[in-house]
Amino acid sequence: MNLELIILGSSGAIPVKDRNLPGIAIRYGSEIIIFDCGEDIQRRFQQAGLKFNVPLTIFISHMHGDHVIGLPGLLFNFSLKDRDAPVKIYGPPSIFLYLFLHKKILGLFTPYDLEVNEIDLKNLKITRYNGLNSEIKQKEIDIIDNVLFENRRYMIKSTIVKHSVLTYAFSFVEKPRFGKFNPERARELNIPEGYLWKKLQNGKEIEFKGKTINPEREGIVEPKKAGRKITYSADTVPCESLIELGKNADILIHEATYDKSLEKIAKEKKHSTTIDAAEMAKKMNVKQLILFHFSSRYNNDKSIELLVNEAKEIFENTIGAYDLLKIELK
Repeated sequence: MNLELIILGSSGAIPVKDRNLPGIAIRYGSEIIIFDCGEDIQRRFQQAGLKFNVPLTIFISHMHGDHVIGLPGLLFNFSLKDRDAPVKIYGPPSIFLYLFLHKKILGLFTPYDLEVNEIDLKNLKITRYNGLNSEIKQKEIDIIDNVLFENRRYMIKSTIVKHSVLTYAFSFVEKPRFGKFNPERARELNIPEGYLWKKLQNGKEIEFKGKTINPEREGIVEPKKAGRKITYSADTVPCESLIELGKNADILIHEATYDKSLEKIAKEKKHSTTIDAAEMAKKMNVKQLILFHFSSRYNNDKSIELLVNEAKEIFENTIGAYDLLKIELK
């Protein structure tokens, strides 16, 4: 399954000339997953070549404007394009009220199937609303093992991080993938093609001629391959909960709002420096660190390069995000 990471916004607090406010997209097969919706994300959505009518799940880390202001505009845009594919939204308590007021005051119209989920990790509950027509919640769902969303191919896990308001970090975790199927080995064992092969390809044991056949043990399929993992942390100071969430990720996307000389300001505002991000990446044992959410004071390539070089002193495989950067995870 193709997996592509796309940076839709890499600035923090204030957009600058070539950098929008935070937004990260994952294109996974025919699905799209978005973490945060900074101002004017709808334009970046289009520029990135993301399709406007495929299943979409959006996760909002916290209710600061630079991370959520673009969400109503994106939903408005969908309604103008006659979207009919479903949209699921997950965010902190009050995300439903935020969108409900846009409907009441600005006429936000969502003719497509919209589901809004308020995350309460403290009490391990999700409160679900269907559409924006009623303030009556549909149901409450228990959160197990910090999993917010799951299908047969991947899950989204979350944790609370340390910022000035309730803030979540997220991990996209692909489930282990089936190994390569060896049809010649199946033929050697005289297993006829058809539904038995289908079960074997899915890693399931079969009963054949009075014998239990394990596809991996018999060499019919290769061992399962570990799934890919992307961890996204918006605004935070270093914390143990994030380390646990992001362990062994292929990519960690971590804020680096300030350079190391502004450590005091970072702590006061509950943000991270380049050094904080690099040390977190090292503790998590990730493969690659992507810095983003840069303060507007770093408004040219040279200043971003300095930030990246600071982080590289601690974690070598570090790059700086820029808008519309695309990375394919093989």
